Amino acid sequence: MDGMKISVSTNGGTPIACDMDAIAADDLPAHARAGEELIASCVGFEEEADAVRFRYPARPDLLATAGRWMGLERQCCAFLDFTLSAPAGADEFELRIGGSEAAKAFVLTNMVPSAQP
Repeated sequence: MDGMKISVSTNGGTPIACDMDAIAADDLPAHARAGEELIASCVGFEEEADAVRFRYPARPDLLATAGRWMGLERQCCAFLDFTLSAPAGADEFELRIGGSEAAKAFVLTNMVPSAQP
């Protein structure tokens, strides 16, 4: 995947760019599988002003998957902010992704499950 980049210009002219070369080639298959698992396991999401907050069942394996995915995604999409929250005793955990209106638009286009809850 040499040189693979996704680039979108925002209304303000700030580039939103993903650089898949930032993730080691050996990590790409596992990263893709983790992303697919997160999309399939999402039980709901809410839009915020500058982000999207995804909800997942509080399974330890899924929480670990979210952490691994987030760690690699930060490398290729350095313009995104990530917050992973797992409150004590809760049945769900949340992954918030965004950082700006343009980042939120990117997340809505590329990361939201196709069947909205």
